[in-house]
Amino acid sequence: MVFSSITNWFKRRRQLARPWQAVRYIALDLETSGLHPQTDSLLAMAWIELKPPLLDYRSARYYLLGQQDTDLKQSPVVHGLRQQHFADPVDPQQALKELAGVLNGAVLVCHHVQLDWQFLKAAASRYDIRLRPLALFDTLQFDARRLRKQQHHIERGSLTLASCRQRYQLPIYQAHHAFDDAVGCGELFLAQAYHFGGRARVSVGEIIRQTRSA
Repeated sequence: MVFSSITNWFKRRRQLARPWQAVRYIALDLETSGLHPQTDSLLAMAWIELKPPLLDYRSARYYLLGQQDTDLKQSPVVHGLRQQHFADPVDPQQALKELAGVLNGAVLVCHHVQLDWQFLKAAASRYDIRLRPLALFDTLQFDARRLRKQQHHIERGSLTLASCRQRYQLPIYQAHHAFDDAVGCGELFLAQAYHFGGRARVSVGEIIRQTRSA
């Protein structure tokens, strides 16, 4: 067990030392009934695989996971999801197993990744599914660090997905739909990564470190 852990640690370290363009990324967005993974429901998930400089639309997935008796709370207002949308939901276990397969060895990219990651871990644990991404990348924290380094005041609303995309002259998409937001997050990541690393030999690890507090 100890030997296996050490081997995995060295393997991950080697992966993180690779040029960032040589690694797969999974841009993901979730729709939930609230902000608390232990008490709120996972309603929908969407993801798309990134192979810099491209988004692989053949890999894109969008799944509705809620049940017709799920307490949607504010979701009809925030996400536009209503009870009739869940007439034929996907089995959450099936969706999470598929995600586990594509996420293995890839970097998980989200806008506010810690919240989505907590929901994913809570849902996966219910079905004894292991999610093993290479690392986590937060597009929100990347721009927060960039603004702080430039000594900009971070105003309310300046770190939304739409606001971050505007700083890279990316087009406006409809917000609060898991598929649109997953694609939007993936495009934002590529813009951020190329802005930071360009086509130079910048490692995955260096890109990930740009999401930590300056």
